[in-house]
Amino acid sequence: MTVISTFELLVKPQLPKKTISNIPSNIAEQLAPLTRTIVQGYFLTIANLESTIIQVSLVFTVKTPKIDPDDNQIITLLDTSGQNIIGRVFQEKKDDASKTRFTIPIAGNDTVLFILQPNVTDLELLQAANFEVRGYAEIFLSSVSTPKTAKILVTPEHRGTFFGSLNPADKDDSSSKLGEVAYGLPIAGGNSLLELIREG
Repeated sequence: MTVISTFELLVKPQLPKKTISNIPSNIAEQLAPLTRTIVQGYFLTIANLESTIIQVSLVFTVKTPKIDPDDNQIITLLDTSGQNIIGRVFQEKKDDASKTRFTIPIAGNDTVLFILQPNVTDLELLQAANFEVRGYAEIFLSSVSTPKTAKILVTPEHRGTFFGSLNPADKDDSSSKLGEVAYGLPIAGGNSLLELIREG
């Protein structure tokens, strides 16, 4: 396996609610734009530099909580097709770290975008705004891949959306305005060009 980068999934306020509740109301009003919630996901662009189809597996390792595709707290998508990719928890270590694997096909000379993010269709998750998962991502050539080696390019990044009230009546409130942030993540080894070797 080749380590790609760390990752962080979030549905959290920019400033903890306790911080705002413990300051004078006039200051809290001025800080209102900073009390928005951020939904942050992990976006990984993968380009297959080979002329034939390959199958790659992405493995996400976390300490706690788990990334469980069955618990409806995360969404995984593969663009541009919009296909939902189902992963599975395949190993738990004694130190309570868990690994979740997603295997995806990439056509020859094609580029895909894998998205791992909180499930924003779950209103309870959005309203609770208390979701965070951190860990690291690895990639390898799956055992079901026909080629034994493959060169790929990877670009990991975080993308986030800030939002305030979900109540339509608050649409004119400055704290309810949407904002976005996107930033590239450092790649382990510093090289986005990876050569994968199939195990077994």
